[in-house]
Amino acid sequence: MTQRRYYDVIVIGGGSAGCVAASRLSEDPNRQVLLLEAGPDPQPLPGIIADGRSNNRPILESEYVVMYPTKRKIDGSEYYPLSGRILGGGSSVNMMGVARPMQYDLDRWESLGNPGWSYEDCLPILKRIETDEDFGDQPHHGNEGPLTVKRRIDFEEELAPPMQAWVDRAKSLGYPVMKDGNGPERAGIVASASNVKDGIRQSTAVAYIGQARGRRNLHIVADAPVVSLKLNGRRVEEVLYEQGDEVYSASADTFILSAGTYHSPQILMLSGIGPIGELERLGIRVTHALEGIGRNYQDHAAVNMTFEGKTDYTPDWVVSGFQLVYKSDPSLPTGNFHIYMRAPVGVEGLKPMMPVAMNLVEQRSRGRIYLASTDPHELPIVDDGMLQHPDDMEAVRSVMNFMYEFMQDDLMRPFYGDLILPTMDEDWVEFAQSTYDSHHHGSGTCKMGPAGDPMAVVDSRLKMHGVDNLYVADASVMPVVPHSATNVSCIMIGERVSDFVREAGR
Repeated sequence: MTQRRYYDVIVIGGGSAGCVAASRLSEDPNRQVLLLEAGPDPQPLPGIIADGRSNNRPILESEYVVMYPTKRKIDGSEYYPLSGRILGGGSSVNMMGVARPMQYDLDRWESLGNPGWSYEDCLPILKRIETDEDFGDQPHHGNEGPLTVKRRIDFEEELAPPMQAWVDRAKSLGYPVMKDGNGPERAGIVASASNVKDGIRQSTAVAYIGQARGRRNLHIVADAPVVSLKLNGRRVEEVLYEQGDEVYSASADTFILSAGTYHSPQILMLSGIGPIGELERLGIRVTHALEGIGRNYQDHAAVNMTFEGKTDYTPDWVVSGFQLVYKSDPSLPTGNFHIYMRAPVGVEGLKPMMPVAMNLVEQRSRGRIYLASTDPHELPIVDDGMLQHPDDMEAVRSVMNFMYEFMQDDLMRPFYGDLILPTMDEDWVEFAQSTYDSHHHGSGTCKMGPAGDPMAVVDSRLKMHGVDNLYVADASVMPVVPHSATNVSCIMIGERVSDFVREAGR
């Protein structure tokens, strides 16, 4: 083991939040910042990462993602939530959608005992993040931030016929058309936005680290998976990380753990920080007991229905131009499903198939992450818990019935034919429980909450309960997954932890 090096701040994980924290905190030339990333930091960016088109199929088959085999409860079949393993994390491998948390989401976070996280508190941060090319002059948007935002669709322009049919059908049911889905609310047919500039994906590795690479006080170490943290009393003393066959250590005044929903709890538990029973099960010495680590796992469940296609269209017309926000229960404060067209599926000799994705963005079901072993190279186990709560099952039944009726209208029949999957004879909820997929928005496994909450891991300033110099900043701290993709929320969390560390004088 080489002689340790000392820094003011060490950021563990260069993902959507970690890159932001490292960039912001290194703005002070007197603060030495180390950013550790388990994956590579390729320069120049590979074409499949840089390409601003949203077909990310090549990425899913690359070394830049980690897939977590996860069993569905109903039949044990597997699906694969994923995370990014490259500088930029999820922002380097996702579909480049820009979806803010809603006012409802942030106000709810605050109501759960997290002062300072209301929409009013967070709006200045959300504005700081972006340069919105469509609505930057509006009071709830920004026009000077590092992240370029542009809508993928303009409802005033001519749409491809199947897309226009969707819009007209939704309007016939009373749904409004919303040109900006990143305001305080989201309802009806909503235009999707993306973070692409000059054809290049604006990951946090590009938008934030790109402007910071020349700083002498920012040290980026890639291909450096973290093994564990060393705790002494109420303070983390050092981090152990690998490069090749060597193990290195580094120390700091302040540590920010930003390894993501799956690996932040794994690193903590391997360090002896976590639920006592879980640690003792594997013979890990308990250094700090926190029962909530790895609990409260949430994701957006993607439920699919497939219809016969009546026309041949290239996938270009369906690339996430908009979504339909649906409430399975009119009494809900906001829509709990986001419905998307998906690219047609062609099989030689058969008619094209037209899938529709219905993403359940608020679930009552909860899961957990736990260790497979004490080997840091072995992936943690995901016990997803999804679609198990009766309320979630009833919500799925509602949206599938709605979608079937939606497609029976004369406006849709020129493009969509009979239902293929599920069949009319199947139990549709059981079909959903045996075929749902992840929308890759895993969250909640180191949740933010007050000290009186036995499942809370960090406080409202993202500092770990009972540890003086360790912050957690990634999707794992979200007490409830927002009604949106999680990338912008993670960027906001990276901005906020930077503020908290500065305000603490670290």
